[in-house]
Amino acid sequence: MGTMAQSTLNIKTDDEATGKKLPSHVKVAIIGGGVVGCSILYHLAKFGWKDAILLERDELTSGSSWHAAGQIHTISSDPNISRLQSYTIGLYKEIEELSGQSVGLHMTGGFYLASNKTWWDYLKRERSKARYMGLHQEWIDLKELADKHPLIDPKHYYAALWDDQDGDLDPSGTTYAFAKAAKQYGA
Repeated sequence: MGTMAQSTLNIKTDDEATGKKLPSHVKVAIIGGGVVGCSILYHLAKFGWKDAILLERDELTSGSSWHAAGQIHTISSDPNISRLQSYTIGLYKEIEELSGQSVGLHMTGGFYLASNKTWWDYLKRERSKARYMGLHQEWIDLKELADKHPLIDPKHYYAALWDDQDGDLDPSGTTYAFAKAAKQYGA
């Protein structure tokens, strides 16, 4: 027979950073201090839910957020996802200003390439949806593509779609910005 390992759960009853006692009852308890958990806390606090708390076993970003790639873009086959991604890109600027914490946002722009007729048709549909939603995706000619990225040989492509909202950010800084902004709203 195997043996059963025992573990002890150490729950802190106060916030070491502020010296405040943690509440014994809350309306919402968010488990996990990554970018998603901190974003949920921020949105709840922004919309008036002051009785919310975030619980993290170690420290913010100690799970998967610290090593995320941080790539951002708006193009998606689902228009609702495109809208959400566009909203989130604008939100990064808002939480950076509110929190005073840099999110490391770099709006470099990006392009999507059609190497065959099927992908060209797909990109045409994506551009139509993007324009309907107010997103700024534009066709660029293949010479401009080669100027923007000299390692790409434009003779292999039918078309290039440029998205000025593509870029990257610092996932750890973004997580901390969400947490600090949530505190500004009373979380």
